[in-house]
Amino acid sequence: MKNGRMQIVITENEDFNPLVIEGLKKIGDVKTYNVASTSELIEVIKDAEVLFVRLRFKLTESVLRQAPKLKYILTATTGLDHIDLDYFESVDGQVISLKGATDFLNSIPATAEHTWALLLALMRNLPAAYADVQQGFWRRDLFKGNNLSEKKIGILGLGRVGVQVAHYARAFNMQIGYFDILNKNATNLIQFKTAKELFAWADIISIHIPLNAENIHYVNADLLNGLQSNAVLINTSRGAVVDESELISKIKNKQIKGYATDVLENELEIDIHTNELLKLSKSGYNVIITPHIAGATFESMHKTEEFIFKKFLK
Repeated sequence: MKNGRMQIVITENEDFNPLVIEGLKKIGDVKTYNVASTSELIEVIKDAEVLFVRLRFKLTESVLRQAPKLKYILTATTGLDHIDLDYFESVDGQVISLKGATDFLNSIPATAEHTWALLLALMRNLPAAYADVQQGFWRRDLFKGNNLSEKKIGILGLGRVGVQVAHYARAFNMQIGYFDILNKNATNLIQFKTAKELFAWADIISIHIPLNAENIHYVNADLLNGLQSNAVLINTSRGAVVDESELISKIKNKQIKGYATDVLENELEIDIHTNELLKLSKSGYNVIITPHIAGATFESMHKTEEFIFKKFLK
């Protein structure tokens, strides 16, 4: 703390909520960056007491050890797998996030909207059709798709985003089923006693479970084997909740019709060029990958940054 003021660092300042920056300046000295590498990250956080981050980097123990004065990490996310919580809490650090902010998060539709965008793109072959037109063709018959109306959508995890996705599914005249370990009772939805029963029933699986120790590779060979061969999966949760090696095998063998995801396992650590799912996508398989942008809308990011700032003040 210099001159009695907290040292605050924002690591990714592009389109950051200006009202939050002004608010932070009232309580500390604020430095904003658009950090491009881990080495640069380590350099800018070495004197920080408060760190406001997004999802570009993983704050591992080795990174956090370079910031010995750090007391608070602010992150406008529900998932926290980009932070080594065990280490940071062991040195009395505090993470302030959106986790558990149910009432507020119900007003944020970005992830559910992106889920629906991925679903429509997958079912209607939009990326392939668009790319074909870009190549100068007009081949309508190559890109026949499927209606959503009357299809069975299975929602794995009926939390905030799952409920929002179910709401959109009603507008598309779909049959809606779900499985949730909390055994929630939802009006006008079909509740399944096990995830395996849900997977066997559905034409579409939309994944909305959190990533924790119990949920790593939750969508495993057993569940994937139960899918119909014409089924598709959508993932806007976290990459590690799906066993990607098993999924890749099923896609290659045409046991699953398609996969659209906004997340990859270890996405902050892998070389994207060597990723096997990306290779499938480039090879003409019905695989769509977006770079963890489901929550990245201007409106949602500004609202969540403001919420985290106010939570920090409290």
